[in-house]
Amino acid sequence: MEKYFFMGAVLEKISQGQFFRKAYAVTLQILAALIAIAALVSWITVWKSISAFSAEAIVGIIIFQLLFVIAVYVVIHIILIRAGNINALPDSDYTVIPIVSITLKLIGEIYASFITVISVAGGILSWFIGSGAFYMVKRPSLLIPSYGSGEGFWGGLVFMAGGLFSAIVGLVLFYFLAELVVVLVDIARNIKKMSK
Repeated sequence: MEKYFFMGAVLEKISQGQFFRKAYAVTLQILAALIAIAALVSWITVWKSISAFSAEAIVGIIIFQLLFVIAVYVVIHIILIRAGNINALPDSDYTVIPIVSITLKLIGEIYASFITVISVAGGILSWFIGSGAFYMVKRPSLLIPSYGSGEGFWGGLVFMAGGLFSAIVGLVLFYFLAELVVVLVDIARNIKKMSK
């Protein structure tokens, strides 16, 4: 009869650190694959609309597309590295806290690296096609902050500088949250020791 009531064994397996870490690492690897597919679709979509632009604008779009590939590669590589870090975590009293800490760092690293490259790409693109660059940059990347008018040389520089500023702030914020999680665990351990 016990073979029909298998959820106890399933819950016990889930609560083990190694299983949980492995499952989460595999989930991140699947996420990396989905991002690659979505980026490829977005990349092809931009190429489909290239015929409507002038020769000068096409040069800017080519540079943007090359930098977009670099940005996506960096994001996927970061996710795969952090998946490996999570899978290699040792057993401890807390299973989820180290995973949450690494995940917060991962979010900050993805945001900062993607925004940095795409802001540079968008700034360069705006030099070639003007304010229309904002529309092209926003299509594949919704989290890009819009700084500047996108017109002329200075508009492109403002867009780049604003993106770099947002990247740094985002990275610091998520690293702070990651460290805060660890500090709260240390506080809980110290209180536990003092109560004994």
